[in-house]
Amino acid sequence: MTAYFVRNEEFVRLPDRTREYALFAPQSTASGLPWLAPLEPDATIDPDALLRPRAAQSPKALYMPAAESVGQYGTAEGGTAVATRTRPVVLFGVRACELRARAYLDQVLLEGEFADPTYRERRNATTIVSCDCVDCAESCFCTLVGGQPYPTEAFDVNLSSVEGGWLVEVATDRGRDLLAGLDAPEATAEQLERREEARQLMTTRVNEQNKPFAPGGPPLADDTHQPPLPQGDDEAWQRFAADCVECAACTNVCPTCYCFYLYDQALGPEQFERVRTWDSCLLSTYHRMAGGVRMKLSPRPRLSSRLANRVLHKFAYAPEQVGRLGCVGCGRCIDACLGGIDLREVVSTLAREGTA
Repeated sequence: MTAYFVRNEEFVRLPDRTREYALFAPQSTASGLPWLAPLEPDATIDPDALLRPRAAQSPKALYMPAAESVGQYGTAEGGTAVATRTRPVVLFGVRACELRARAYLDQVLLEGEFADPTYRERRNATTIVSCDCVDCAESCFCTLVGGQPYPTEAFDVNLSSVEGGWLVEVATDRGRDLLAGLDAPEATAEQLERREEARQLMTTRVNEQNKPFAPGGPPLADDTHQPPLPQGDDEAWQRFAADCVECAACTNVCPTCYCFYLYDQALGPEQFERVRTWDSCLLSTYHRMAGGVRMKLSPRPRLSSRLANRVLHKFAYAPEQVGRLGCVGCGRCIDACLGGIDLREVVSTLAREGTA
């Protein structure tokens, strides 16, 4: 894939080429972690935000909104599907872990007997401008789960920071259309070498900060190798579940969690709407069933069992079902957890005990 060099002053003009798109990009914040947000038509890309760690929230909500109407029905006009957003989106600053997460969601939501049409429409309307990581949060652990801090596939355009500008790789016709007419000479051998050095330095940094969780060196797990975790009813899970406050923050920020809840609400005397919202396997109401006395209303009444299910789904069930880990190592669940639970510690500790 040929790489081109775009100077900084040319790069900041990119939003001028996206007037017909809804443009989302990371924006700098005082916390140090950028915030993914829509850009106004006259705004410019914030290069500093691209040089910071991945955004605090994942772009999953652009494909799977936290709440959406999926249809209306009633005696007045019959049932109607709700139209999905059709305006194309350009999404800047996507990281390698997020591209892996999207590939996972594609397998779950688009392949097999059933496919999600609203996810497909939003996903197909999105142009991805990814970028190499040149900084990371303390919670980042992509190399522990078989990833790396720079994209190699699944993007339309990828950006790599070099002195004076950006190396740009264009992988699709969408990407070529987005960058058509830019002053972008082919990258020199020296620029490509600098990019490779930066990628290796970043990989080493992520490896070093995660050594406590993989003493033998990464990965701790990957798509073909899973750690020996205990069964979901094992008491070993309780030591970590004791810190869980059941807030569901981890599943809300996770770029691969896709569980949803459907409910109906009245729009009028004879008109109703079906709404889909995010759900969390950590909540006591998850999979709750109707019933009476002495009936098992929840398949997992114990919090430790629900925490085990979440971790086992990422590291055991997902590889078995779709051939991929359900965790991409973005570390957002660690940042968001009010109980201070570190997923790396959970997996490494229980896996170590499983092989003892």
